[in-house]
Amino acid sequence: MSIAAALILLPALPLPRWSGASDVGPTWWPHVESWWIGMLVVVVGGLIVGRAAARAAPERFRWPASRPWLLVIALSVILSLAAAFAMHAVFARNPHLIDEMAQLLHARAYAAGSLALPPPEPPESFLINNTWLTDAGWVSLYPPGQTLLLAGGLLLGAEWLVNPFVGGLSVVLVFVLARGLFGVRTGLTAAFLWAASSWVLFMSATYMNHVAATAFALAAWALVWGPRRPGRWHWVAAGIFLALCAATRPLDAVAAAVPIGAWSLFRRRIHAVALMALGAVPVAIAWGYINFRLYGGPFTLGYTAVYGPEHGLGFHTDPWGVPYTPLVGISNMAVAIRRLYIYLYEWPIPALLPLALWALLARHRRWGDLVVALGIVAGPLLYILYWHSGFYPGPRFYYIAAPYLVIGLARAWRWAWSWARRQSGRVIRWDAALVGAAVIVLVWGWIALFPKRWEEYRASLTSLKHHPEQLIEAAGVSQALVIMPESWGSRIITNLWGLGVPPGLAEQVYRRVDACELHSFGERARRNGLPLDGVVEELKRLLEANPSPPPVVPGWPYPTLRMAPRASIPEECRIELARDLNGFTLYGNHAWRNSVRLDTGIVFARDLYERNDRLLARYPGWEVWRFAPPADDPEAAPVLRRVRPAAERTAGPDGS
Repeated sequence: MSIAAALILLPALPLPRWSGASDVGPTWWPHVESWWIGMLVVVVGGLIVGRAAARAAPERFRWPASRPWLLVIALSVILSLAAAFAMHAVFARNPHLIDEMAQLLHARAYAAGSLALPPPEPPESFLINNTWLTDAGWVSLYPPGQTLLLAGGLLLGAEWLVNPFVGGLSVVLVFVLARGLFGVRTGLTAAFLWAASSWVLFMSATYMNHVAATAFALAAWALVWGPRRPGRWHWVAAGIFLALCAATRPLDAVAAAVPIGAWSLFRRRIHAVALMALGAVPVAIAWGYINFRLYGGPFTLGYTAVYGPEHGLGFHTDPWGVPYTPLVGISNMAVAIRRLYIYLYEWPIPALLPLALWALLARHRRWGDLVVALGIVAGPLLYILYWHSGFYPGPRFYYIAAPYLVIGLARAWRWAWSWARRQSGRVIRWDAALVGAAVIVLVWGWIALFPKRWEEYRASLTSLKHHPEQLIEAAGVSQALVIMPESWGSRIITNLWGLGVPPGLAEQVYRRVDACELHSFGERARRNGLPLDGVVEELKRLLEANPSPPPVVPGWPYPTLRMAPRASIPEECRIELARDLNGFTLYGNHAWRNSVRLDTGIVFARDLYERNDRLLARYPGWEVWRFAPPADDPEAAPVLRRVRPAAERTAGPDGS
């Protein structure tokens, strides 16, 4: 009942208007209006099918359940192939979020047999968000689980197929889990619904670590509830997979452990908890060693090592200096549930409506329903404590709950089917009406709605879909430096990174201080060789002097640039503004393509204009190309232009 209330009431709350949350989510009420029309069509269509069936086919439907593994394996292969095609056709095999970029970059080190990349020189030419320099070298802030999987993909030359494969494998795991909880028919229904989910498809077509974390959790759940009588090795293996989940997404592992722990206590299987802990020990030791080498302590996570304690859980001021309150947390939950209604399936009806109706109306409960309920609520409740609201390509923090949402939908279908089978069929065949309504929902979604979402993703974020490495290799060039201009705002932050300013502080001052003032300070500090302590002290003074951020420059190509009104703009700032108007591109999603030591092949770097001297000096004799929009059309797609030919004798980056 509480799940039904949350699913029905939370999305309708106008929380984003008064909670202070920056993420107000999707345009909600137009979806609600369209769903009323969709539900009317689906209900009327189902009744027509039921009436026709009552007149023409009095016998009842029988759903075959023989050889279920053939269907499950077929669904697994179909989802893997569809996700691989989406990765290629929609996302151009490129990372689209900084999480993906940073983990792919770090995966280069693992694939080369090292825990970290060598520190780049100069750092402001190469560093990207969510990476930093520690005593070990250049690292990302993410736990190693997904990064190691991507490293394996890099070694095989198929890093873009890692998540499609994992997503397809999850079909099998969903089937085993649902079959163990509710039987073969519910397992088959859940496997079909998982493979048919547009959100699962698009998530499996990314490099995001949510896909692997959920697969590890599914493996643990399947080992616990898949067998009729799990033995000690099932529990040990479940502990291994829970630990792997933790080493991929720690909070997801806590959510994954909630239903297992509650069930173990309820069934008085305390020994199972001990066996799972035993299985987790080797993974925990390996993860602790990696943390110790990269971040200085076995229990130190990269998140807090890079951004400080402000990155941690709880209600506090976040790393960007913004207060995170319980109201913002509840608002984030409401927004995420709205997105689940929309993105879980591209249906003409609300995706979670069948689940909400089952939770509200069904009376016959089983112990497995408690597992499903805990699996649905654990992740969302835990993520109230996390200050960030993530979207791509859906409410990604709730992906750990997706298997139980799908199994709950399968339970809703089986409950509705059982009810329909018990009804009289003289006027309307209710089982036929239910099947007709389901077919309308699926066909309408696949034919009319899913292609629109596909095209939306394909046509959006085009600046992240370029492949300059293919263009330059097609020109017959095998070794070159490619410089890529970024926005002024990006270069302000990277200039601070070059001074050694921690990423969290750099982001805070960028959000609070006038861009021109911050740019001028960074240039003075660099020219005068101001030590890091002095830089940090001055930046903190600037934060105190600017309690309220200046306004965002309206209509600017880089939407986060902030400048206070002034009578005249200094010359150095006018130059930077003109550079933005001349066009820029993005460097971060190409950084992972560089060699580990930045010394061979095609090397991508950030264009720092007149401050490129250190970068160019590192590559004497190399061809230098620039990837940027044409000078006469700053909004056009970037093009390659050679700005320095290769010397007759090509030297290495160290001048040798």
